[in-house]
Amino acid sequence: MKTVLFLINGFGIEHNNSYKVYSQELVPNVDKLKKEYLSANFKSNANNYQEGYRNISLDVNERYTYSLVEENSKNGSLLQNQTLLEMKNKLEERKSILQLFCFIDNSPKIVDNLRETLKVINPLKDKKVYLHIVLTSDNIDDYGKISDILSKMVLELNGYAQIGLVLGQDAIDNNRQPFDLVFFIKTMISEVGEKWQMFRNKLDMCYGVKIQPKAVKPFIVNPGFGLTTNDILLFFNYDNIDYSDFLNTMKKNTFGKGENNLLFYSLFPLVSKENMPYLFNYQVASSSLASMSLLLNFKTLVLANKNQIGLINYYLNGLQSVSNPKINYIEFDNYLYKPNELINIINTYDHELIIVNYDISDVNTVSELKEKLHNIDIVLGHVYENSKLNNYDIIVSSLYGINKVLTNENNDIVNVVYDNVPFIYVSNTYKKKEYIIKNGNVNDVIKTCYKNINNNYQDNSIIVKKSFFEKFFSK
Repeated sequence: MKTVLFLINGFGIEHNNSYKVYSQELVPNVDKLKKEYLSANFKSNANNYQEGYRNISLDVNERYTYSLVEENSKNGSLLQNQTLLEMKNKLEERKSILQLFCFIDNSPKIVDNLRETLKVINPLKDKKVYLHIVLTSDNIDDYGKISDILSKMVLELNGYAQIGLVLGQDAIDNNRQPFDLVFFIKTMISEVGEKWQMFRNKLDMCYGVKIQPKAVKPFIVNPGFGLTTNDILLFFNYDNIDYSDFLNTMKKNTFGKGENNLLFYSLFPLVSKENMPYLFNYQVASSSLASMSLLLNFKTLVLANKNQIGLINYYLNGLQSVSNPKINYIEFDNYLYKPNELINIINTYDHELIIVNYDISDVNTVSELKEKLHNIDIVLGHVYENSKLNNYDIIVSSLYGINKVLTNENNDIVNVVYDNVPFIYVSNTYKKKEYIIKNGNVNDVIKTCYKNINNNYQDNSIIVKKSFFEKFFSK
């Protein structure tokens, strides 16, 4: 059975404290499908489409890369890591400062990985190491966990390193860059900027005014990290991220006496023109959409924005940036709100799974959010009518919710919190009067697609038949 996975990413069930946006009039087709077909609400731990695709494809609750570093620490392999030892020797030869950009989300495991790495780099605690904390979360409710992680760093890394700067990922992200990179690099050189040694106070303030962690502007915690031409930079990253603009600007910038002689390393591979040495390669996931497509013999077509396709492909292929004949892509930018073009693709392509990606998280006002949701709902209505004519099933869901500060129609500042994500199963096989949905999570969305495409899929289904009593009481 062909299945269309219709994702309205960022959409979800409004939290009790959220500004109310959802209404039957705004999304009448979503409302209609929820009432007439099987539906449920699932918890999502993701904050963005990268994490969403990791969770939906890989069937894991944490990153493979956390456990990979942990394994190498426990079995002693970290002590023999040649790239790490090379970096340690370079620090000693050059008498450099190690400027370590540590990307943190809300997992305390990052501190454990960092501690074991610094024990190899700086075992005698005699080298100058500064941590520049890069906040990657876009969920304002993560500030409490982030504060705890930074406190744990201060306690457990005492002597090995100290925190220099704290900054949001947007400051160095190729796709964001809200302010000048050259200005930020000059801040690193001169140490002139906002200073908050009590970082909890600053983070509490950012939470109070509803600034997403990844949008936090750089502030100084401890001075003394002033960048010199001879320093070594280590990017303690867990994703194959693209910061090539930041790296290029850093390398080209002229400062101090002598030529720019910076060296760059990373924990895992980065997108860069630098051919940067890295400590670990990504671990290939044993379970992914790519592996299931081979096992169950189906093809997937993904419709996504051009700038999302590379990362989506990386996670669908089990942490590999490879071309796969079972997975194809169409740039969706020009088709977003054109139902006839989308329906033509659905009807024409012979792929058993078609994933349609929408994103409502990049709005700044409630009006924009409502307009996006209403336009997406119109497209969904057309796709639904077409499904009845062409006999395919639709699953409407989202990989993540949003927690975002917007301005409403009265120019008031409001907080929109979509917590749990929807799961609507539009199918004539599994009718609402005969079946119910058990508790599930975002990964169960893709498992339901597998089962619908190929009935030989053996994993336990979240769609189960109603008992006699469930049928009786649901009349």
